[in-house]
Amino acid sequence: MTRQTFGQKLRRERERRRITLTQLATRTKVSASLYRSLESGNCARWPGGIYGRGFVRAYAEAVGLDADDTVALFSECYPEFATPPPPDAPPPDEAQDETGVTLEKVKAAISALFGVTVNTTR
Repeated sequence: MTRQTFGQKLRRERERRRITLTQLATRTKVSASLYRSLESGNCARWPGGIYGRGFVRAYAEAVGLDADDTVALFSECYPEFATPPPPDAPPPDEAQDETGVTLEKVKAAISALFGVTVNTTR
């Protein structure tokens, strides 16, 4: 799907539901000019990161489209707005569990509490 066909699909669905760009902007709190550019296939002036995907999600929800599918199509047409890959895992000594505790923090706490040096070799 091209950027233009994606935008045309959105516009057709919005118009089919008899929703104007002004009404859409009021519902979503996103500028009508941004949605106009989306429908024309030109998001060059859109904000980056999660904002672009959030605007598309809001559009889809306000128009009654499946938000996840619409955002996925948007990310496909506009890869610069795709979700970035997760950061690389930290080295093993810095690995954290869900509480944020690292091996280095545990060693420091034991050393401070008992006055000993903790040496772990692998």
